[in-house]
Amino acid sequence: MSFNTRLSDRAKRINSYLCVGIDISPELLGSDKLEDLVAHSKLVVDATRDIALAFKPNFAFFERWGSKGFKWLEETVEYIGSDCIIIADAKRGDIGSTSEAYANAWLGDNSHFYADALTVNPWMGLETIYPFIKIAKEKGKGVFILLKTSNLGSKDIQSLEAVS
Repeated sequence: MSFNTRLSDRAKRINSYLCVGIDISPELLGSDKLEDLVAHSKLVVDATRDIALAFKPNFAFFERWGSKGFKWLEETVEYIGSDCIIIADAKRGDIGSTSEAYANAWLGDNSHFYADALTVNPWMGLETIYPFIKIAKEKGKGVFILLKTSNLGSKDIQSLEAVS
């Protein structure tokens, strides 16, 4: 079954399009203890599981903790469960061979971490996104391609007019 079909089916089943970001910041939570962050991420999932179309863990908040953070990410994805859509918010994108490695790492058959979809950054051109699209199609997964972002500084680069 395609990713779009699974996404659509779940949206109809729960009557919701809510995507819940798992962006647990120690600064905003007011605790620099990993166990507090882990507990809070579970609270977020528990509070929204019935109405969330998808959960989107932002890798930056996990990666900053190194191997413990990746363990937390893995536990969070397992805690969310297979009923919900998991979007890996990693914004990966690099030259072709590196993008292929990223695509296999997050969307391939032998992915260590499970994800239904991955966010990618096309800044380096189409070769950046093709490996993700290819593997996603083969595996029934999804790819969310960053185009125009809503942060205040996005205009600095994303709204530049090309001059030749």
